[in-house]
Amino acid sequence: MAKSKDATTNSSGGSEDTSLEDAFSGGASDANGGGGVFGAWQGGGAADAPAVPAPAPAPTAGASTPAVRPVVTQTQQTVTTDGREPFRKPVGFRVSVGVAKRLERFRKDKNLTVTEVVMLMADRSVGVMEEMLKYAVQGPKVQTSLFAPQGVAGPPKGTGSEQRQWAPRPEDRQVMAQLVEMSGLVNESSYIAVALNYCLPEKPCKKD
Repeated sequence: MAKSKDATTNSSGGSEDTSLEDAFSGGASDANGGGGVFGAWQGGGAADAPAVPAPAPAPTAGASTPAVRPVVTQTQQTVTTDGREPFRKPVGFRVSVGVAKRLERFRKDKNLTVTEVVMLMADRSVGVMEEMLKYAVQGPKVQTSLFAPQGVAGPPKGTGSEQRQWAPRPEDRQVMAQLVEMSGLVNESSYIAVALNYCLPEKPCKKD
């Protein structure tokens, strides 16, 4: 009877040993499969970890774009049979008397057209726009610390009643429209007058 009890005990004990071994090694049937806790830890039979995507390269800083973009079209290359450009429709603008005189003197001295002078001075104005506008935009005539500003602000310096004309291409007017928008002035005529007054040689008159 004791032998039978021992046999029963050994049989059950062998079953317990086998189950613990299987838990850690994967059992005899999974010996080559790498199962169980240690088998998974050692990498056998376990699914590969998902690949971690490489970080995207940082975007490179692009070249800074100019504040005013030139507008280039095919019409700039168009010429007539005699080698001249097609007719350009003149566009009027108004300046003060002083600016009109300085414009004429500079044009004759450099042998330029009014259109060329306007383009040249508008191009120069881009680099000094902040200073130019501070000089040109007039505030109220009287400002105090106690009272509201008195008097209506005057028109921008350089504007006036003297009419002149320039003959731009359509793309030239698009560039001028960019300048007008940047400056906050009311129109193209005002910008041309302010740019001529500030950028032409000779010191502007007080009223200009």
